[in-house]
Amino acid sequence: MKNLVWLLVLALLVVPAFAANVSTSSWIGVGFHTRYLPFSDGYGLAWGTWGSGNLTFSLSGSSNLGNVSASVKVDLPDSLSGASPTGKITFSKVAGLLDISFCKGTLPSISTSLVENILPDTGINVVVSQAPVKVTVGYAPADTWWKSDLLKDAALAVKGEVSVSQPFAVSAYGMIQKETDTGTVTAWAVGGSVTPVTIPVSLTVYGEAARTTNFEEQLVGVTVKALGGTVTVDGNYKVKTEKFKVSVTADQVVPNVKAYLEYNTAETYTLFGYVSASVPVPVGSLSLGTALASTLTSDQEATLFGGFAKWSVSLGGGVTHDLLLGYGFDWDNYADSGWQRGVLTGADDLWGVNVKGKFYAESKLMIGF
Repeated sequence: MKNLVWLLVLALLVVPAFAANVSTSSWIGVGFHTRYLPFSDGYGLAWGTWGSGNLTFSLSGSSNLGNVSASVKVDLPDSLSGASPTGKITFSKVAGLLDISFCKGTLPSISTSLVENILPDTGINVVVSQAPVKVTVGYAPADTWWKSDLLKDAALAVKGEVSVSQPFAVSAYGMIQKETDTGTVTAWAVGGSVTPVTIPVSLTVYGEAARTTNFEEQLVGVTVKALGGTVTVDGNYKVKTEKFKVSVTADQVVPNVKAYLEYNTAETYTLFGYVSASVPVPVGSLSLGTALASTLTSDQEATLFGGFAKWSVSLGGGVTHDLLLGYGFDWDNYADSGWQRGVLTGADDLWGVNVKGKFYAESKLMIGF
């Protein structure tokens, strides 16, 4: 990590002067909540407080290495000792085609349909883009102040993409992941797509082949979009494991409503679907959602259901109030990731309480500065 710091210092030294715009923003908030929860010995009230916030610093300008932008965000939890800074310094369009970003907690992932991202969240991201070719390199040395080898103690992922739109849209990509100490390729993937039809519906055929240290797989699929893209039907098949997935998404077919239904034989809960909506109300805003996950068996324990209604009101002066009514799902997980199977399967530990198949409520008063 020390070598990475010296590299950052060197990068800044070769930019002796530049015109810059600097801006700062901050938010500090305190909250008071009352929760009505299904404890193991029966329903009861729980009262608590919290404090959090963030400080954000942003810079933009130009230099002899191209455009420069930087941002640092410090999240402040209940105590300053646990502050978590994140940030990024980016040199854009170096030599007219190269973007270099030094990332702390913000390193972009590099992945494909079959190969997950191996990069930690701190490192260097390099993007070379010259239509129709784009190459992305993610390099993450060990984030430690102890002695380390920048070449050996690191993770590396490289992804190349080619996209053309005439006479119809075609794209192809390839990716490799390597152990930098031995040079061994730990994963690779190649894939692509073609969209031969766009009117009256959009039809895309895609495929991928991949290999990692744990598996080898091939995937083929088709995506159809209709009604101006508001309805999407996608299906794919994993050849080696003989697993398939079919999903239907309807977004804004009905104003302010999104619906999703998926059948995936690679998942424990093969059937998953949800509906989320925002409803106009005279005061504040009202959000609604419901979801279902099932193994399609006769066992009631193999079917999970959850839902919520959240009414948010601004009282002025930075004061807001949220009233949440929930049933059988993990609200915190939903707030971080949206609807997915984990919000239902993880409902046995919401705020330390099992809420599977049970109602709960929260009244939260927040004051922001």
